[in-house]
Amino acid sequence: MKKTLIILGIVAMTAVSSAEEYATLSGVVTDEAGNPIQWAIIRVEGTDVHLITLEDGTTSFADIPPGRYTVKCSAPGYVDSTIEDVLLVAGIRSTVTFILKRPPEDAVLTIEKPNIYLYPEETTEVSVRLDFPQGGGVTVSDPPYGFGWEVEVTPEGEIDGTFDYLFYEAEVPGEWNMGHPYVVGAEDVEGFFRENLELVGFRGREIEDFVSYWVPRLNAHPYYLLHPNYAKDIDPHVTLDINPEPDSLLRLYYYIEGMDEDDERLNALRESPAVPIFKREGFTVVEWGVCLDGVIQ
Repeated sequence: MKKTLIILGIVAMTAVSSAEEYATLSGVVTDEAGNPIQWAIIRVEGTDVHLITLEDGTTSFADIPPGRYTVKCSAPGYVDSTIEDVLLVAGIRSTVTFILKRPPEDAVLTIEKPNIYLYPEETTEVSVRLDFPQGGGVTVSDPPYGFGWEVEVTPEGEIDGTFDYLFYEAEVPGEWNMGHPYVVGAEDVEGFFRENLELVGFRGREIEDFVSYWVPRLNAHPYYLLHPNYAKDIDPHVTLDINPEPDSLLRLYYYIEGMDEDDERLNALRESPAVPIFKREGFTVVEWGVCLDGVIQ
């Protein structure tokens, strides 16, 4: 059962004597017990302002053009919060206060080894950020994620002259699309992934990277149910903010369940699900990942 989490936001304003052409924004971020949250990120939509909280859960930034803004807060392990219609006035310090909740423990899922491949039309400085609308955050990354990746990418997909892809893992709350899956025998896993990934729109090293990492790990059960989750299923959990914006974007996570031969669901699930059409055009970004339901032993 899905649970609704309520996030509280408070906005306060006080006069300051700084440059009167701009506004100043301060932030305070705590958990429900009032404990400060360090390393939370407060973003002012429509600007480049990203505030990072200190050990006491506070942060501040001046020189923001006056106006009404949507302000968002995220922190690893917590549900994101948004405050709409924050008024920033020239010469005034405004304070946003976020009280963040943790997701229910039984709702947390681990996303394993998503790889993001970038193919700009020419060598380009690319910014990639991950947002977690329902909470959660990055647990592992390479190159280090920090507060986002800022990388130089060639048309061949080489990143900073070193990496072939951006790698991360994350923990997120929520439920995945558990609709009609593929049913695959353990002996057919490699052939299935090669064929399905190519059909979806992946190619070359993207497929080889997936097969070489995942096929050796799927050997604990005679059958597997592979639930495909595409961008429309993934975005509510993990969104990609890429600048410049790609012309074509493909996202696919497989939610994988290990099954026994006598499971009654197998006979009813033999028909394969439909595959969406993807066409590579211009600056292309593709991503694959996996969520496991206790199938690795």
